[in-house]
Amino acid sequence: MSNKTYNDLLCNTSELIVEATQADEAVYEAGSAERSTFQPLLSELRIRYTVLLSRLDAVYDQLLQPQKRLIVKRLLEACLGRLLEIKHELVELHLSDYTYDDDEALVRLGVTPHEAEPCIPQYFVREREEEVERRHNFITDTLRKLGYEPPRAKPLVLTEQQAVIIIQSHERARQGRLRGQFMKEIRLLKEKGRDQKGEMSSSAATAIQRVWRGFIARRDTRKRKKEEQLLIGMALPAYSESKAVARSEEVKQIRRNLQKEREIKFQDALVKIEEQLRAQHGVKINERIADELRRWISEYYERTGKLPEFPSEEGGGSRAMFSRQGIDSDLSKSSPVSSKDSKKSKESKDKKNNKAEENKNKDEADDLKNFKCTSSAFLQDMVNANEEYEDIWKYRDDEVIQHEEYDKDMIERDKMLKIEQEIRNIVDEMMRSELELLQAAFDRDRAHKGKKAKKPQKKVRRGGKKSKKKKEKDLTPDRTTESLFEELVTNGIIRPYPFVKIDDFIGEKSYAASEWRGQGREPSPCLGDIRHLVKEYCILPLGSETVRASAPIVRSVLITGPSGSGKKMLVHAICSEVGAMLFDLTPANIVGKYPGKTGLIMLIHLVMKVSRLLQPSVIWMDDAEKPFVKKIPKTDKTDPKRLKKDLVKIMKGICPEDRVLFIGTCRTPWEAEQKLLFQCYSKVIQIPRADYGSISLMWQTQLHKAGALSSKLELSCLSRVCDSYTIGTLLSALDSVLTTKRRLQLRVRALTAQEVAIQLSSLEPVYAEQDAAAESWWLKTPMERRRQRVLQRLLELEQENEERAAAGKSEEVKERFAPLRGKKTPRTPCETYIPYKKIFKVKKGELRRPPRYPPDNSHGYFKG
Repeated sequence: MSNKTYNDLLCNTSELIVEATQADEAVYEAGSAERSTFQPLLSELRIRYTVLLSRLDAVYDQLLQPQKRLIVKRLLEACLGRLLEIKHELVELHLSDYTYDDDEALVRLGVTPHEAEPCIPQYFVREREEEVERRHNFITDTLRKLGYEPPRAKPLVLTEQQAVIIIQSHERARQGRLRGQFMKEIRLLKEKGRDQKGEMSSSAATAIQRVWRGFIARRDTRKRKKEEQLLIGMALPAYSESKAVARSEEVKQIRRNLQKEREIKFQDALVKIEEQLRAQHGVKINERIADELRRWISEYYERTGKLPEFPSEEGGGSRAMFSRQGIDSDLSKSSPVSSKDSKKSKESKDKKNNKAEENKNKDEADDLKNFKCTSSAFLQDMVNANEEYEDIWKYRDDEVIQHEEYDKDMIERDKMLKIEQEIRNIVDEMMRSELELLQAAFDRDRAHKGKKAKKPQKKVRRGGKKSKKKKEKDLTPDRTTESLFEELVTNGIIRPYPFVKIDDFIGEKSYAASEWRGQGREPSPCLGDIRHLVKEYCILPLGSETVRASAPIVRSVLITGPSGSGKKMLVHAICSEVGAMLFDLTPANIVGKYPGKTGLIMLIHLVMKVSRLLQPSVIWMDDAEKPFVKKIPKTDKTDPKRLKKDLVKIMKGICPEDRVLFIGTCRTPWEAEQKLLFQCYSKVIQIPRADYGSISLMWQTQLHKAGALSSKLELSCLSRVCDSYTIGTLLSALDSVLTTKRRLQLRVRALTAQEVAIQLSSLEPVYAEQDAAAESWWLKTPMERRRQRVLQRLLELEQENEERAAAGKSEEVKERFAPLRGKKTPRTPCETYIPYKKIFKVKKGELRRPPRYPPDNSHGYFKG
């Protein structure tokens, strides 16, 4: 595609950004409201930002103009960060890690569920290709020096009898081919000798014609049927990369090469233009700033009779001094807070906090139904970047836009600001030293011996606790990164991994989840939802430094599931998508390495230090439940509890600016101590049993690649049969069935579901007991327990409201009879009224007269 295509796409995307940011600001300004109100709004925003992410990624990948690409990258990172913020808002809204797409929002925006899944930006790895390749080669070379060779196919070893059988079969086949050729030649000789003078009868010609026309008609019908099925998507074309796709990839690669050339030119221009501007204007700027400062200082001295205090570089330097206009700075006037004032302020704060806690406890029941969005760290940056693009690039049409070259005027403006600031810092430092000398001379003239120039007072910390976090002691200060890297590779802590894409984790999404949640039921996730969740929690935050520093942090993730469900594949996909280093702290991997307490301390230090130096990094522990198991089997010699006390320290040592993620994988998490396990892992992802849609999609994809997909294969029946098996087990069964010999026979004999079912009968399924144990354990996870508590509290509130409503009805009945208690009925000639006291004041043994009206009638009389 041309430059105009991507410029138009960027213009349209800019308009969509305006719509999304306006809707986002409206949601934030709405304040607190019911949770049901925010759910469709946040879901629609998430879909909007997902579409914007894919558009901006396509533009940034192919745009050539280097200065415009900087703005697009800002937009891309802001969009990515805002998408992650909305994800965490939805998690708090639903109290569940699984946030399904809202069907109405998808229909309204015209987006398919596949498009609503976030893409992985290509620049995560593409801008670090050389670095990733260099690290991979270093690991390979180090392992080769140690004698480790990559696994190769084992040579076929045959016994003498097997070799004889193979030779005999090949020799018989050769003799059969020769004999067939000989018989063919004899038949041709006989046909030549026949008499060809006889004529064909009309009946024979008609028969041949009928057969031939029938064959042609059936062939054309099959062809039209296949084309129709391909058109409507009921059949798949042959698995081969089309020429159009290959050509588009070639064009994209050509544009990427042009990008690198333009980027090199742009960087060279930055250096050259800065040198030229510094040579032309550096001296003049220096003199101008120095003259301005000296003039201002002299005017200040004439006006106040004393020398000014020069602010530090962190305080703004001379720019901040100019803004004071001859008045002493607030810092000079400020004095340390007295102990009494500090105590009073603390007491008042404690009282306020206590009142706030009381109000919070009172309103806690009401706030369960309400929700309020938090402020965003990326929204304003996105708005500013989009406005900058609209002001500079959107309506611009000149040679720079047409040829996609760098803009020299923009570089000069930016560099002049940079040069002026650098020179101002130098002049400020010079002025500070001059002011100190002047202050010393001024003090000597006034006979203040030993009195030095006043130093600006330090800022007094008025509130809050100081962070008492000790700086981690460096146990290897004199060693280089390469030596530490080589040591960890040698000991097998840093491991190579196969390149896997996250989209290779095949699975369908839960399409009925939104409807289920609307009915008040919690849906079960599918494998596609797991892939979506891994992208949002593990891959997208690790790819960008800006996003990682400001987005909600996820330090550790626990991935659970039965054997063959794809846990290790997900770990490799996370590392592959962001180009991360993989540190293996599996108990079986560190047996015998770094022994003793000091060795363990050194291991943790090396892992944390090198993971920060080579970030992004993934620290992986397989069998993550073993360090927290109450009783270890005697047959287990791996000492899994060795890292039990240090795992929490590793998690807490991961700072927001560190692109480091700790991932644990396990099969039986219910065997561990749950409290300690959830202290280590902030997020839990449980891979469910493969559903029908995911299994059917897997069979269709894999059989299509193998060329074994045919109309005779009943995919629906095969998917139903495989219901209790994991995807890994099904793939191993398929590999066992589709041997080389069987692949050659596919053109003659199509694959049947019976062959796969026979192979599956010898493999282990996931039993119902394991599913029940996993389900009961999932109900004990922190997020699920929190959701159950909220639901229980809401149920209690509904019951209380019903009781209040019933009590209100009884009060309403009493209020209805209130006029009868306070109103006196007028006497009429035909009615006789008997006083209330006369009725009840009776002698002993007499019968009382029963009243007609209730005894609480307060008017004092009853009708007789």
